[in-house]
Amino acid sequence: MPIDTFSTESAQRWALDLAWSLWTELGVSGQRRSHSNVGVDLEPLIVATAYLSRFDARLRDESLDWCVLNVSYVSSDRLRNFLTTVDENLRQAFGPYSATVKKVRRVSWPGDGRPFAFSSTRRSVAPDLFRPALVQLRLRAAFGVSGRAEVLRWLLDQPDHFVGTLELALKSHYRKDNVADTLDHLARAGLLQETVMTTAGNQRVFRLDRQANVASALIDWVKVPQQRWDAVFRAVVCLIEFAQTAPAKPAARAVAIQEMLSDLQSDLRRLGTFPRLRQGVDAVNQDFDRWAITALQHWARRATE
Repeated sequence: MPIDTFSTESAQRWALDLAWSLWTELGVSGQRRSHSNVGVDLEPLIVATAYLSRFDARLRDESLDWCVLNVSYVSSDRLRNFLTTVDENLRQAFGPYSATVKKVRRVSWPGDGRPFAFSSTRRSVAPDLFRPALVQLRLRAAFGVSGRAEVLRWLLDQPDHFVGTLELALKSHYRKDNVADTLDHLARAGLLQETVMTTAGNQRVFRLDRQANVASALIDWVKVPQQRWDAVFRAVVCLIEFAQTAPAKPAARAVAIQEMLSDLQSDLRRLGTFPRLRQGVDAVNQDFDRWAITALQHWARRATE
């Protein structure tokens, strides 16, 4: 079936292209880097790869090789927190993947399972922290694998925009109280400006203080926009699962489409995409398929075009 038609095969193909491109950006031995223009988010990529690698054993082996070599850049807390936002298929797939890393390295990654047979491919390299797409890892090298690095990443993404604690907690996948403490510390250190947004119920909001020398220097680190890869990968996996299990009859499939889109509504809103479906069974199926393959291609080729 053509890869520009929505199907199980095309959904898997575009999802794998996406994963390979992001891993290649990180230093895995891959063929194509299509995401040099957007920030990589490591933990959602790792969790999604555990699922996607069932369709590509080489992706599993090469990504595990990178994780074992560069495990110090990975946040166990973010892995644990992100796993609470995904479905059971993703959590189950992550167990053996995590167990493989834990068998080789002493880390507290969540998840349990029977580890894969692992032998280093020796093809992965340490990430180039000066690549614009790897600002997340550069911040972790400077500020530790912590909530502070993640909060700064999202504040730097829109340095003139005031952001509240809840929004940053959702984006960073750290607990709200952790993020609140981090914001207080950064504000006391003089890196942030704080105000109160009365239209949001007297909510405290923060942004970077451009007058602070450190903040001004950090702004120069972020040369590409950040992407909500957590939302992208939840949507991608959902589309693959739908392609595999959708009812064969058009009427039942149209109902299933509406149910799936309802479940994905929050993530698709964050990503700024949602299918416009005409009325009628055939129209719903056609419009959804057209939107789904376009979205998968968009994320795989260049996430922020």
